[in-house]
Amino acid sequence: MVRRRGPSRLGLKFLLAAALALAAALGLRALLDGAALPALLRSPGFEAGWYARYGDAAEDFQRHVRDRGLTVQAALRDTVWQRQHPQVDLYLEDPAALDTTLLEDYGGQRIDCADGQLYAYPMPAYVYYTGMGRLLSLLASAVCFFAILTPYTVVLIRRITRLARDMQVLAGGDLDHRVVSRGRDELAELGRSIEEMRLAVLDQMARETEAVRANSRLITSLSHDLRTPLTKLIGYLDILRHGCGDEARRDEYLQRAADKALQMRALSDEMFRHFQVEPAAVPEPEAAPETVSGPVLLGQLLAEQCFDLTDAGFQAPLPVISGEYRLRLRTDDLRRVFDNLFTNLRKYADPACPIRLTVEEAEDRVAVTLENRVRRGPQDDSRGIGLPTIRALLARSGGRMEIEQHGRRYRTTVWLPKAGSADAP
Repeated sequence: MVRRRGPSRLGLKFLLAAALALAAALGLRALLDGAALPALLRSPGFEAGWYARYGDAAEDFQRHVRDRGLTVQAALRDTVWQRQHPQVDLYLEDPAALDTTLLEDYGGQRIDCADGQLYAYPMPAYVYYTGMGRLLSLLASAVCFFAILTPYTVVLIRRITRLARDMQVLAGGDLDHRVVSRGRDELAELGRSIEEMRLAVLDQMARETEAVRANSRLITSLSHDLRTPLTKLIGYLDILRHGCGDEARRDEYLQRAADKALQMRALSDEMFRHFQVEPAAVPEPEAAPETVSGPVLLGQLLAEQCFDLTDAGFQAPLPVISGEYRLRLRTDDLRRVFDNLFTNLRKYADPACPIRLTVEEAEDRVAVTLENRVRRGPQDDSRGIGLPTIRALLARSGGRMEIEQHGRRYRTTVWLPKAGSADAP
């Protein structure tokens, strides 16, 4: 059970670093926007530099008006020149309504239009320069934020990368590689957990090695116990084969041989109870999977199995198999899978209920489904060998098996890969 813990220390550290970076970035932007930018725009150097570069804006507007033959009203409404010169605010006034001497004192210049005159005087477009300054201050703040946060992130990524390399070494089989992790946050705890897991695996491997030795000793003991009655059984049979005199002695040797056979069966049952077949124990075949016609192969195998079921007293109609598809698998493995499945049906299925078989084709796989009802009564003769063997055989060809049980209803679905499918189902 996982205990609910407090806030993440690693998250708090990252949050603190991010807050520090954000505070520095906001402070830098406030300094640039609130002090540096206004001081720059009000400085004599800025105004002198601006007039040195854009002081002839009125003359340029005069050429614009003359080239287009604009009237006074058209010049007052014109926005083309202003869009072409966003750094300049050009103020246009009718000289009839203003003191021309005052306008000329502010740098105004007479603009000759097609039907009259205007006075124009250029000023720096402070809105434009303010916007540009704010954009630059935003970029500077972003650079400041990442300049503070990036080193911490780099250190964090290096720690994660080091743990990943340690895991790769351990996954490669070098369990003697020690994982060193310092600190008090979650990454440090993860490193210590990996180290504890490494030590636990080494301990488990040592215990498994000892268990293998114990099993070996047990096998030796059972083999010895099994060989003793086997030797006597061979002797009794040899006597019976060559003749043993009267009928009474013959019956006695037969009884003794039967007793030894029962003893051997008990010893073999005990051996089965101690040593169960695991899926990993199924040997890998040397032959590669082959591509076969799905309907033909399934039709042949299912027909044989359905015939055996019918002969054993079950109702097992042969399913309708349609379509044209090819399967990519080991046919011997599939035959063994069906042998195990249908053997289980003969052992556990209720003969009074029909066994329903279906074959359905999907995009990249084929499903073979067996549905039956489990018979009543004790079923304690299973050793748990069949199903693990079936799963291992299917996995070797990229297939799998699903089992569903609802009450006495039992449904087994075997998924078989079609030829050319990219992934196993």
